[in-house]
Amino acid sequence: MGDVWLIPRGETGGMRLRLEPPGPVTIGRAPGHTMTLPDPSVSRLHATMLWGGDASAASAASTATAEHHSWRIVDSGSSAGTIVNGVRLEHGHSLPLRDGDVIEISMYSFEVRDRSARHAPESIVALPDDAAASAAVQEVRPEGAGALAQHHLLEILGASESIHQAKDDAAVRQLLVESVARITGFPNAALVQMDDESEDAELLASRGAVVDRFGRVAISRSIVRRARHGPVILRDGGAGPAATATINTLSIHRAICLPVRHGSSCFGVLYLDDRDASSAPSDLDAVTNVAHALVRMAAMSLNNLARARTAQRLEDEQRLMFGGTMHALIAAIDAKDPYTRGHSDRVSTFAALLAEHAKLGSAMVERARLCGLVHDIGKIGVPESVLRKPGRLTDEEFSQISAHPAIGREILRDIPQMHDVLPGVYEHHEKWDGSGYPEHRKGEEISQLGRIVCLADCFDAMTSARTYRPARPVGEVLEEIRRCLGTHFDPELGRIFASIPVETLALHVAPPIDPVAEAIPQGEVPAGRAAA
Repeated sequence: MGDVWLIPRGETGGMRLRLEPPGPVTIGRAPGHTMTLPDPSVSRLHATMLWGGDASAASAASTATAEHHSWRIVDSGSSAGTIVNGVRLEHGHSLPLRDGDVIEISMYSFEVRDRSARHAPESIVALPDDAAASAAVQEVRPEGAGALAQHHLLEILGASESIHQAKDDAAVRQLLVESVARITGFPNAALVQMDDESEDAELLASRGAVVDRFGRVAISRSIVRRARHGPVILRDGGAGPAATATINTLSIHRAICLPVRHGSSCFGVLYLDDRDASSAPSDLDAVTNVAHALVRMAAMSLNNLARARTAQRLEDEQRLMFGGTMHALIAAIDAKDPYTRGHSDRVSTFAALLAEHAKLGSAMVERARLCGLVHDIGKIGVPESVLRKPGRLTDEEFSQISAHPAIGREILRDIPQMHDVLPGVYEHHEKWDGSGYPEHRKGEEISQLGRIVCLADCFDAMTSARTYRPARPVGEVLEEIRRCLGTHFDPELGRIFASIPVETLALHVAPPIDPVAEAIPQGEVPAGRAAA
């Protein structure tokens, strides 16, 4: 984000503020903040805006998800909350800001304006407004649905169905313009967003003669400017005495203009006029009611789309933060046992491949991928002396290492995103014939996820070099899996795994490593190590 501003919205919007890197920008009631909002409902330190990787200044959780070269907002523990596009931020969780975001802090409302991200503004064709032209623009108060004629209600119902089914902002905007023009009879319609300072207009959607031959938005600036505060009507613009006024220059006789607003969010201004028309609606009050009804529906749809995008961004942030935390834990395990570095990532890949080839559905594929990543997380509770021991494990040491599935389950059980993978973490060392651990479960008593990760785990263990033996070739390991169907491995899942092309599996096996000085003589495999 480049030239970024916070633009106040409404009468209590606060001051206009340019966000200048490196920040931070603080907002609160107490004096000394970048932006001080004096209302008692604002917390002393309400919210903080951070540039790029500075998210760590507000919370450790933000650091893992910081976006390079972007502003992020963090709620700083406010009592009233910080709301972005209608979605309340959790304390300490950051969200990257986007152009057009609406931020609500108690009674104050701001819009994020990233001018570098916006299209080059299209100029409004307009000469200086004259008093007569401005006076001809009248504010109106549209009536409720009860004032709509029956045929208008039916047309509005059809249009609203299309608007609410639209999947993105551009479709909603164009449907609004097309529907209002068709139902009201106005030949020219536009949805525009005006810049408060320069009064340039960005054309969001249009129909009819609202763009001149130079590609400029040719509408009445006086009408649009008045409509930013509420609906307005031009009943007889041609009567204005100043020949240079835009209304007369464009031969506009009747026009309607309404803000497209939902709550504190304004999605532009809908503009209709009758230039170049052989006929235009005579009952402007009636068609204003129609246009107002459609504008409200479109504003609601645009607001819902904005809320959905914000909720998705928060979900993506949480997923990234969670993934970063998991990878940090896996890195800690790798640091305890460098000889198995990368093991969890590879098991994750092999588990997902198996679930995919078994046609278990996308949800299970992702569950297997995640479970494979964290299946050994319990080893963080196993002493390094046991994990790194190159020789044969004693019974006590094997007991310590075999406790890692239960430790892993305990570590992860209070994390909501982990609930579905707990069985796989706990059971990935159980064997089909009941000779595994920790509970000697057998057959389908073992969860499907546990059986999947068991195969992936053993495959990676056998195709990786360890201190006590060299790596085995992929083809040889697949033969070993076939030999152990019905004893160590689920027969059906094992057959599917063994059917995965060797070249596919070979892409992901561990790279060769140099033997360590204290390596065990070839052929001697410590008890309990093969799949631990």
